[in-house]
Amino acid sequence: MFLLERQQLPTGEIPRNSLVNGKAAPDTGGDQLDETAYPILMAYQAGLGGDAALYTQHIKPAADFLVAHGPSFGVERWEEQSGYSPSTIAAEIAGLTAASAIAELHHDSADAALYQAAADDFQRNVQSWTVTGTGSQSPNPYFIRLSKTGDPNAAVSYSLGNGGPTVDQRAVIDGGFQELVRLGELPPADQTFRDSLSVLDKTISVATPSGTGYYRYGDGYGDCSTVQSQGSCTVAGQPWPTTDTGTGHLWPVLSGERGESAVAEHDDATASSMLKFMITSASGEGLVPEQVWEDPNLAASPYGSDPTSASIGFVDGQAAGSASPLTWAQSQELRLIVDLGTGRDVDTPQLTASRYVAHGAPKTATVTLASPASGATVEGGTTTVTGTTSPGAAVSVESQDTDISAAAATVTATADSSGAFSAAVPVGFGTNVISVSATSGSGPAQATGFAQTEVVGDVAGGTTVLDVTHTGNHDGPGTYQYPTAPDFVPGSFDIDRFQVITASGTVYLRLTLADLTPTFGATDGAQLLDYYIHDPAAATSSTAAAYPSRNYTIAPADAWNQRIEVQGFASPVWQNASGDAVGTPTAVVASTLTHTITVALPESEFGTPTSGWTFTIALTGQDGFSSDQARAFTATPGGYSFGVCAAGDTSPICSLDPNTVPKVMDTLTPPGVSQASELDPTLGPVVLQGVSVP
Repeated sequence: MFLLERQQLPTGEIPRNSLVNGKAAPDTGGDQLDETAYPILMAYQAGLGGDAALYTQHIKPAADFLVAHGPSFGVERWEEQSGYSPSTIAAEIAGLTAASAIAELHHDSADAALYQAAADDFQRNVQSWTVTGTGSQSPNPYFIRLSKTGDPNAAVSYSLGNGGPTVDQRAVIDGGFQELVRLGELPPADQTFRDSLSVLDKTISVATPSGTGYYRYGDGYGDCSTVQSQGSCTVAGQPWPTTDTGTGHLWPVLSGERGESAVAEHDDATASSMLKFMITSASGEGLVPEQVWEDPNLAASPYGSDPTSASIGFVDGQAAGSASPLTWAQSQELRLIVDLGTGRDVDTPQLTASRYVAHGAPKTATVTLASPASGATVEGGTTTVTGTTSPGAAVSVESQDTDISAAAATVTATADSSGAFSAAVPVGFGTNVISVSATSGSGPAQATGFAQTEVVGDVAGGTTVLDVTHTGNHDGPGTYQYPTAPDFVPGSFDIDRFQVITASGTVYLRLTLADLTPTFGATDGAQLLDYYIHDPAAATSSTAAAYPSRNYTIAPADAWNQRIEVQGFASPVWQNASGDAVGTPTAVVASTLTHTITVALPESEFGTPTSGWTFTIALTGQDGFSSDQARAFTATPGGYSFGVCAAGDTSPICSLDPNTVPKVMDTLTPPGVSQASELDPTLGPVVLQGVSVP
């Protein structure tokens, strides 16, 4: 109830964390589809599905979010990588199947069919998305941690982060695939599952005096061990937080997961040994830690040692310097105890186990969409969806505007004798995901199908107040360079267009970039965007930047009375010139389809932009570890710092202290003003000018 009634966002999504009152935490950001899926399953398992208000106000919006964004969106359970993750997809299948059952309780057969068809589609395809047949860890196909693009056989490499190496995706193993069996979506006798357990045990398990533990996947998150080569740390026992570089250790929670797989295989001896490790490696009075040391004993550093590099002392098979207890692990221990006591995984949902294990997944009803075309721009507020499927199949068509958080709309149709169907659905402003399901037959003869497309809707009846395109230089004063890490995709800091649109009491600030590729697990994870808005009728204004260390001011003629700042890893800031909060944006949505970041604001609080209003824009990179939230500049680009200049450049700006240059990768200037000159600190203090509503 807390997750659904306090944490849930207007989009239907449930965030990965919050304050204890349910409000956004300072580090809220990044999307995890399992965080939205599990509360639906929990509601069903807890018997809350019959609550009509809970269904319409919370469970249905959460399920609609999963349909519109699944199977791959944001990051997987370790909050570090995007891609097609077995554990995340397993949660989605279970959550959507539960949502379907709850929808049936409320006689919402159209959505029930849609949710179940989406779950069936994910279950059919999870192995094609996440099982490699060309990996180096086994001659037999096995599950990998995740595939970046949905092709698990592709030679794609990514950095494990936290100081860990860059590795081919086919070589990265974790235990997340076990969720497919625990959640009743694959039988424990599945050969790929069994082969994957063998790979798991061979590659990332370690025997300790306390028993066998498992790594996450071989990363650099944990106290430094110079015995291992996973991380790039050099001081034995150095705490991870001081450098964010270290050595990953064993996670008892993962032994608990392995134990549950053993229970499913009726291997009580292995399950008991996993429980023994969790109990024996605990600290204090049975507190299950996040990580356990698996290397030779390391003495504590002498009293008075530098605490940023000192070892607290470690014992092989005992808790490392991590959270203790880790509540997730403590719960896993309890669950494994109950499983062993009953001889089965008590948390396995019967509704999924019955559908996918006892009776096998339903047959496939192919769904082919003819119109609208993917990426098409739709005017008028509606579009007609046409396609073909099995003759006589019941068709559900859902349209969800993912930009403005509008409620999803579902309509139904029946395929004719040729299999053709047609249905009109509403289309809102921005990106709309159209999902189509087809269901024919019942019982063992039932077949389901699922297909999706995306369209862009213009504002129906809206007014474009300002529309500015940007050509020419995008790299600050013309010399700035992107960081060299592959996370930063060319075009991510290039403004192509800015629009201010009013419609039905809402003001939309819409910025189009040359590219908007999800970064660090958030669609707008790379960007830090500031709007400084000047209303000539306002009594109080300011020329200051968000922070002095941004190294620019706003022109007096464009002095702002409202500032709005958005990024992928923090709640939006909306304040007046006195520093007081103005209100809460209706929505902030980043779209990979349109490469746009849209801020929707209630016109009653923002005001009605008209002639004389100006908008000053500063786009740079976000860095949550920085005191001003902006990514640092260095003389030449580093892995995660912008470069003032390319190596070898002799422009005058290249000789400046990088800490003094304006932290602006791109902006919009009024006619006749050169961006290169405006942002060049060698010509004098940098003053940003805005673009005006005519």
